[in-house]
Amino acid sequence: MLKTPCLKGLMEAISDKYDVPFDKIGKIFKKCKKGILVNMDDNIVKHYSNEDTFQLQIEEVGGSYKLTLTEI
Repeated sequence: MLKTPCLKGLMEAISDKYDVPFDKIGKIFKKCKKGILVNMDDNIVKHYSNEDTFQLQIEEVGGSYKLTLTEI
């Protein structure tokens, strides 16, 4: 659950739940069922439904973390 439905709120929730340093989170991507990968922003986060299910992939790249949310 997000306190605020925006990209910062998503970053805070992931940081709290998975112990990823907030200031080290770089890009967050969304990969849809068709395989299209997009860079997430506030608008995309707002359009997520409470019932949407996704898998979270966390990769360390050059001292920051790249997060990919893949719809399942």
